[in-house]
Amino acid sequence: MVDSIGGLFKMIKKQKLPDEIFGMDTSLFLLWLQPFALLILLVLSIGLVILPKYNEFSEQVAQIRQVDQKITETNQKRTYLETVDQNEIQNQASVLAAGLLPEKSAYLLVKIVQNVAAGVGYAIDDFSVSLGDIKTDETSVTANSSYDKIPVQVTLIGDASKYLDLVKAIERSLPVMSIDNFEMSSGDGGATIKLSISAYYLKDISNIKLESLSLADLTPSKQEMDLLTTLKNYTLTNTEVGDSNATFVKYNRSDPFFTP
Repeated sequence: MVDSIGGLFKMIKKQKLPDEIFGMDTSLFLLWLQPFALLILLVLSIGLVILPKYNEFSEQVAQIRQVDQKITETNQKRTYLETVDQNEIQNQASVLAAGLLPEKSAYLLVKIVQNVAAGVGYAIDDFSVSLGDIKTDETSVTANSSYDKIPVQVTLIGDASKYLDLVKAIERSLPVMSIDNFEMSSGDGGATIKLSISAYYLKDISNIKLESLSLADLTPSKQEMDLLTTLKNYTLTNTEVGDSNATFVKYNRSDPFFTP
């Protein structure tokens, strides 16, 4: 291309040109025109050829670095998992799972409260499950949260001297329960306690990409280890509803409005 430009200038010089071009001596104009044309050619070459090739090369280098980084992270995670006691991981997972409701059921939570209360001599006198309350409490959990908050209201009756034992039993049981409201009235050694209690249920987490977990995600933090230590001191409560040994008894009653 440079030879073509040189040939073009030779042809121009052979032509009969005026003494001046744009107020400048023709020979001086032609002297500056050739390097200016070469400069334009160089700029076009950089913009149309060199820069696209450079950008393509930079993208390939960046991709190679990303692959190398992923390989390094994968090797680090594999090394970490190989050094961790798998039985200990299973035990920790079991403790964390026990801290949550196994199913999204307010009636299951009532049954759990009943079992805990029975251990300190209290019984459920009444309970209330409001779907509106469940919906309201769910909205109080952040949109990005993986948990649903399940609330219930229960009325318990028992020995007034053991109300602190009741509170401790509820707050130190698995699944983890929190007392949101507490009202108590007592008389003749007995107590009636109205409680608003909530527990949490883990939503479906099948959309989590395990391969996207980093080494930091796999490594328990101090706060998480402290939580595990605390939960291990809690009492595991039976979360099964119903008695598998119970038999079904059909209740037959004559219909007084039946006319043969």
